[in-house]
This record gives sequence, structure tokens and C-alpha cells, in this order.
Amino acid sequence: MRLQYTCSSCKTTNYYTPVVPTRADLQMKMGDEVRVNCSNCGKQDKKHLNRISAVTDTRIIIVGLILGIISTVVLWNFVGAIGTITFSLPIIFWKYELEKTRNFNAYAIKRPK
Repeated sequence: MRLQYTCSSCKTTNYYTPVVPTRADLQMKMGDEVRVNCSNCGKQDKKHLNRISAVTDTRIIIVGLILGIISTVVLWNFVGAIGTITFSLPIIFWKYELEKTRNFNAYAIKRPK
């Protein structure tokens, strides 16, 4: 899971580095607003935590795909049927990332009036 936000001036997508399981944990750690710095235009800004969203990290899914292919090739010659089961390893990685993303995005912080 990666946290991302959109720059208010140049509208590019940037990534926010602290990764926590839920938005509430991020609020306890950083407060209601965080300071961000755009990597494209260099503008420093404050973003409310509701403006930061989680997206699935494709790097982890690719690692799962590579591990699944390697384990399938290795186990196919020895065990057969278990080799085909290990091919589902990328699906397990994808479901895990999707669940983490859902958990973060499902909770919104109430803004004071």
C-alpha cells in the first residue's frame, strides 16, 4: 500500500512516505493535517488527511508474481499439483494489498466546524 495525494498547484500525483495501516493511526501520529512537498513543482503545502488516499503498491504484486512463477517452475517437476497451487501466490499478494488499501480508505476523519 502506498499513500498518495494530488498537488494543488500542478495537479500531479505524489506519494506520501509514512505508511500506516489506517487513517486514524496516521492522525494519531501526525495530527489532522500534514505538510507535503510536491516533487514536481516544489510547492510546500498542508493537506488534510482525508485528501491523502491509499493505492495498491504494484511493486509488491510484481514481487508476488515473480515468486509465484519461480515456485511454480521449481515445484512443478517435483510435486505437480502443488506447483499449480503456488501459481496463486500473486493473487494472495494482490488480495492482501487490496485489503490494506480498503482499510485505509474506508475511514474518514471528521473535520471540525
